[in-house]
Amino acid sequence: MAEEQLAGLIVAGRPLSPEIVDSLKQASAATGVDFDFLVAQASAESGLRGSIHARQRHSSASGLFQFTAQTWLQMMHDHGAQFGYGDLAKQIVTLPNGHLGVTDRATERQILDLRTDVKLSGIMAGELAKQNAAALQHAFHRKASPAELHLAHLLGATGAIRFLRARATDAEQPAADVVPAAARQNPQLFFDRGDHTPHSVAAVYGKIKHGIETPLKQLAAASQPKPDITDGLRPGPGITDALPKGPRA
Repeated sequence: MAEEQLAGLIVAGRPLSPEIVDSLKQASAATGVDFDFLVAQASAESGLRGSIHARQRHSSASGLFQFTAQTWLQMMHDHGAQFGYGDLAKQIVTLPNGHLGVTDRATERQILDLRTDVKLSGIMAGELAKQNAAALQHAFHRKASPAELHLAHLLGATGAIRFLRARATDAEQPAADVVPAAARQNPQLFFDRGDHTPHSVAAVYGKIKHGIETPLKQLAAASQPKPDITDGLRPGPGITDALPKGPRA
């Protein structure tokens, strides 16, 4: 579907803006990660809101893909130079407390504020998806599904692997017991809003699966006809077989 047709498409209740379409098309080309997957991930994470106001109350997450401060600093440290931010990337160091940071607070704030750059945020989301896909495939000896990649974006690869193993052994156990830190940061996902009853692993996974599959199905339907689409989802983890473009000069 052409960009002008995608712009304005309602995805999970919100319209796709021309900026998001253009930026995530470029991020897809740069990373090799499927455009539909990036849009679906942004929809699930922030409701397609990339501004500084798209923040979580209980964590440092911000921007279109809701990167926490530490995850963003890690991604910028590892990939910033590849995409034209070498001067900033090299200033990110491991602090005495073991966290990543920058000795100059103003520079650290400049780096964290880049989470609102829709294209760069999309690129880093794509790079993170590839890292998570590799970790999950190594752990389970198969390709990760879109829901599992979304889970890894939320919990980190290690947390996602722990969660998926818990789901396989006892899906009815409280999810907050499996990943307590994530539950504290995302209480609306892990607990009932009324009486604060903890949700099961199965229930939390169901919410995460629904959150990523709904926009994927809407995007697939909008782009019909497509071959081999039986459940509205692309095969594999949402990563294309096409090689990404080379790094920017």
